Amino acid sequence: MEFDARDPSHEVDGVPFHTLARIRTEQPICPSPKGGWYLSTRRHIDTALKEVETFVADLAPMAGLSGTEVVPAEELFLSEIPEPRHGRIRRLYNSNFAPHRLRNTEEFVTRTCHRLLDPMLASGEGDLHAGYAMPIPSATLADLMGLPPEAGDKFMGWSFDGTLMQRPGTPGIKPSGPPILDYFREALAERRSSAAAGEERPHDVIIGLMNAEVDGVPLSDTEIVTQLQFMVMAGVHTTRALLIHLAHRLLRDRELFEQVSADRDLVAPLVEESLRHDAPVQATTRRCTHDVALDGVEMSAGEWVEVGIGSANRDETVYDDPDVFRLDRDDPRDHLGFGGGPHICPGATLARIEASCAVNVLCDRVAEMSVIAGATYPPLPGGMSHLPIPAKLTAK
Repeated sequence: MEFDARDPSHEVDGVPFHTLARIRTEQPICPSPKGGWYLSTRRHIDTALKEVETFVADLAPMAGLSGTEVVPAEELFLSEIPEPRHGRIRRLYNSNFAPHRLRNTEEFVTRTCHRLLDPMLASGEGDLHAGYAMPIPSATLADLMGLPPEAGDKFMGWSFDGTLMQRPGTPGIKPSGPPILDYFREALAERRSSAAAGEERPHDVIIGLMNAEVDGVPLSDTEIVTQLQFMVMAGVHTTRALLIHLAHRLLRDRELFEQVSADRDLVAPLVEESLRHDAPVQATTRRCTHDVALDGVEMSAGEWVEVGIGSANRDETVYDDPDVFRLDRDDPRDHLGFGGGPHICPGATLARIEASCAVNVLCDRVAEMSVIAGATYPPLPGGMSHLPIPAKLTAK
């Protein structure tokens, strides 16, 4: 058996979870048709996510590069930085996205959700993807970074045109890298100028990184803008997928929407079950640093391994009724929606805030949501599909 986790048909036809169930039973570590391996079970994936020095993150091919071996150390994204520096940089992420730093974020996200819903409710319909789910994480990150509101629009534009994933070494682009890096360089220079003039500014994520030290040494400007780019990549793409999955499910399941609207204690388990059942990231890529055997399967140094998050989240040896969307699970947070091991997503708290606010505002403002006859809807989970999610909306 073999499985291609990146098959573009999944965005149109849906992820073939019935095939993944067979793979978990018959050949849980199977070849990928493009080379390398696909891991399908929770047991194997927990191992791969914990053994970060054997199975390393390498996002360089997404930018048209052969691998991180051609990327300067200062330009490595958080997930690619080797230990022990990874842990030290990660602590900077944790401090900037700690609960006390996010104290006012729920209020901001709630206001943003209301602002986005206003025109939809006024017209009686709207696109729950481009008009609601997509702008929320972009606007939230712009606010946390102390950037003007239009920064959120820029983040969305760079996400749609593909430049968000590019790097300075990407073939065909200028040596300084994609536009987002230039944007962050200007923002960083402006803050350094303000600091030199003795001006005090409220804390934001950029200032947090600018004032940080690792082993007594400040981060370079290149390191700062690189990590800011990675924050946008992680925060816009994955959180956007989580939000659209939530909105899409509530749109297609009227009974669920009514149930959650009537009992807001169900919002938290709804978010967690979406992260499990409709994982925003169905697979993440790792690369073997040396020859290794995993459960008897020999993997060679340099080989690529697709870590099947979506498959692990439906592993029948871990979950009862794994293919059923349920709000009554004993441990709702027992999933890999945010990854696992020492590289678990540092923005998980922020994503949960955004998801909860998005659902609550829908439940507060909308009496009824319904699909539009003749419209084409992506499958659930829909990956990173750009298909719209048109809906008829009736205000309360």
